[in-house]
Amino acid sequence: MRSYRAHFSFYSEEWGNFDDMAYTVQAESPFDAREKAWQAWDADEDAKLRSCVKLYAVTWNPNPLDAGDYFYSHAADIKQAVGHIENVDILNDRIEKHDRAEYYEREKHYYLGSLRTIDAVAQDLYAGRGMIPPSVYEELHYAEELCGRLENFDQSQALWDKISAAKKWDERGYIFDMRDLFKKGYITLCGEAVFFREHFGRTGIYPAYADLDDMDYRYISRWQRSWKVNRLANLQPLQPADVIPHSAGHMLYDYQLLLINDNPADYQKTKNMIWTPSEDSMNITKDMTEKFLVDNVITGERMLAARSDFWGVIRPDVVARYDFEALKAEYAAAYEIQSGVNEAASGGIFPADYDEPDLEDGMEP
Repeated sequence: MRSYRAHFSFYSEEWGNFDDMAYTVQAESPFDAREKAWQAWDADEDAKLRSCVKLYAVTWNPNPLDAGDYFYSHAADIKQAVGHIENVDILNDRIEKHDRAEYYEREKHYYLGSLRTIDAVAQDLYAGRGMIPPSVYEELHYAEELCGRLENFDQSQALWDKISAAKKWDERGYIFDMRDLFKKGYITLCGEAVFFREHFGRTGIYPAYADLDDMDYRYISRWQRSWKVNRLANLQPLQPADVIPHSAGHMLYDYQLLLINDNPADYQKTKNMIWTPSEDSMNITKDMTEKFLVDNVITGERMLAARSDFWGVIRPDVVARYDFEALKAEYAAAYEIQSGVNEAASGGIFPADYDEPDLEDGMEP
């Protein structure tokens, strides 16, 4: 048994970006470590606030007396650096629209060049002693298991031939075929594309993904399609799907924007849907049962509320749609005008049954 570091990438519903973290597990091999890492993930309460989860790398400290272990570990470190760029940096770049794609591509090429160097040195020193290419050490292990899942004998044999060629340091592309198989989820065998993506899950042969349907673009598109709402007339009701999953029971409410639920019904107008704990209210934890002060972010109204009065914390990408300063200014201006109208009405300028404009419609009197 030895210590391995399992690196997860994920979309943080709390912060609205992609991030990663590593768990240390005790295991017999990096393959065993991948399976045990999910147990550590499940035991982490904060995992409930993360989506698009992927176990993208396993690294470890090598045995300096074991040449194979040294090279395989060094290759795993380099692949972890590439995985961080692909699964965190590039995705955040698309969300934030910084357009640093060329920079990240250069970073990837640097690390991939280092990976080829590791292969070249290992081949020169140890290829004749049974060492397989460090760049595909993990991939070849899982590819062998995939062979048994193929019902077509010819395809199974073709995959096994590619694996055997890669183990023999074949330079006709088989090493790259193995790496692409676990990046793209398919490989060409006997002239046909064979897909294995259904086996790439936490309970499959290759335990990489927590949810195969939870893809990166789903979260990136939340931000790319966003627009600023800066008029009360354009306010639309938010739904429970617009809050961070499990946030009602697991997140600290301090400084967060909250979506009020169906109770009390008086606050279901769109201008009354978004609230935040007031500066006088702090440490609104999941265990808090007493009421606390909250402020309406548009009208400025203050009231006492309980955690159960809210669906939870509104997702960061939803919050980003609103120009709250413009909405507050419009509401304040309309409220002042209405106050003047009411005063004038009491002086007899307007009839007694004057109908005050409804701010819910965002109309300017």
